[in-house]
Amino acid sequence: MAVTLHVCPRHLPLTWEDFCATRPPFSIALDGYVGAGPRYDDSGPRLNLNHHEEVDRLATRATCGQVLMVLRQGLAERFCDDSGGFRAEVYVNDCDEDVCLSWFLLHHGYLAEHVINPVLNRLVGMVDALDTTAGAYPYPVEMPILTELAWIFQPYRQFRAAGGLDSRSPEDYTQVIESVEHRILAHLLGNGGQLPLDTHYDSIGGGEGWRLIRELGAQARTGVFADGIRAYVAVRTRPDGRWTYTVGRMSPFIPFDVQGILAALNEAEGTTDDRWGGGNTVGGSPRLSGSKLSPREVEAIINAYLAAGQKPSPS
Repeated sequence: MAVTLHVCPRHLPLTWEDFCATRPPFSIALDGYVGAGPRYDDSGPRLNLNHHEEVDRLATRATCGQVLMVLRQGLAERFCDDSGGFRAEVYVNDCDEDVCLSWFLLHHGYLAEHVINPVLNRLVGMVDALDTTAGAYPYPVEMPILTELAWIFQPYRQFRAAGGLDSRSPEDYTQVIESVEHRILAHLLGNGGQLPLDTHYDSIGGGEGWRLIRELGAQARTGVFADGIRAYVAVRTRPDGRWTYTVGRMSPFIPFDVQGILAALNEAEGTTDDRWGGGNTVGGSPRLSGSKLSPREVEAIINAYLAAGQKPSPS
């Protein structure tokens, strides 16, 4: 088996055409490395697994769910070396829960290929639901498995809270992925730990039907949705003085037009390459440069957009 991880946090998402033209055969792009919906090129072979762009977010499995499905449906029969062993060049530009679990599944395909693995099935199922909904899936906060997930993904959550994502260091991102990988394996072997949930957040603004928040705890969005907030913008200050934002809603049934809001913010931002983007339920500020727009400016832009015709959510 030859499965190699390429962590590229300083790369803007590629088009599918560029990925196929510049990455070698047996390449697999995960979770936004390619800014397109799921794609497969048999002539490579090359594969893109993603649930951010060009998809109905609620109707699409998270990347880890897609990885588990393709592994169980014969991925290794096409992605194989001359000896018949699994072969893949895996490309990522993030180190979040979905990326970490997706990499684990590919790197430990012998554990994932068999359907009868209830601990792994439960883990993928819960991460799939939580990542698909950007943390909005209504699991009760007292569920014991949530404390197990908190322990598994603690390396990523600590890294994110400390501002590590803004460094865009391939080495640091890789270390996070590898640390989570070890914890996933410990969890599957019955040697994992638990951490209490921290659902604290500050509500610092917003408008009718939505809230502008700062996430304080690692599971802040669980607290947000438990409090009945169905649409939100989360803001985080970067070391360079700019801001990182997440724009989200619980589902397409909440009248908070994420894609329209992202377009309005892009117009105000004035960038052409590194842009606001995402799907129909969650998106965010430019991946590399962050945003020059202050929280008050973002609040004003969104409220002006909503006032121009977008109906508010009744929260």
